[in-house]
Amino acid sequence: SATNDKPKKSTVIAKKLLVAFAIGLISVLYPQTMFWGEGTLQCVVDGQCTPLASTPHAIPAIMTTLARVDPGVPFAAAAGGGGGVTAPLQVGMAKFFAIALAAAGGFPGGVIFPLLSNGALLSHALIAAVRPLLPSATSSLVAPLMVMGFMASTLTSITRTPLATVLILALSSSGMTPLSALLPGVMMASYVSVWVSDRLSSESFFSYSE
Repeated sequence: SATNDKPKKSTVIAKKLLVAFAIGLISVLYPQTMFWGEGTLQCVVDGQCTPLASTPHAIPAIMTTLARVDPGVPFAAAAGGGGGVTAPLQVGMAKFFAIALAAAGGFPGGVIFPLLSNGALLSHALIAAVRPLLPSATSSLVAPLMVMGFMASTLTSITRTPLATVLILALSSSGMTPLSALLPGVMMASYVSVWVSDRLSSESFFSYSE
């Protein structure tokens, strides 16, 4: 019967506890992954030049003692070989797994700002990887364009909402952001992301059917 097909309540609770423990462990090792991402967006957008402790979601220093990547040090200055690449890559992948676990566990909350935050983190790994290949006279807009483009493409690859994503990024940007120069590239990244995602899978995180 349909009733018998439903998982037992104890099984559901056990799975949620397991997922919660996994997310908690990720947050201990990578405190930058905590919360939904809106309050710490400036920290990830500028590659931790704004320390996590300076954001609205500042957490006590004692909670960052086990952090694999220091949340108070810019990614470019991270310790270890290739710190500029490996530090944001570690945090970005940790954030991605935390988002996936929370969604799979059925925990309430949206994915918009977590995915934007995730895209910003991963973009800094890409910037650090390609920076040695860029000419010395490269425009100062290249890095911001890569950050905003990666944020947009990460979100639209899941939600398939390119125009709304571009509007969110435009409205959440500071007044000093040169949107007229950045938005065309960001919009292109959004639509290319949707095009690629549709060919990889027709399913979306959101259901738009009647």
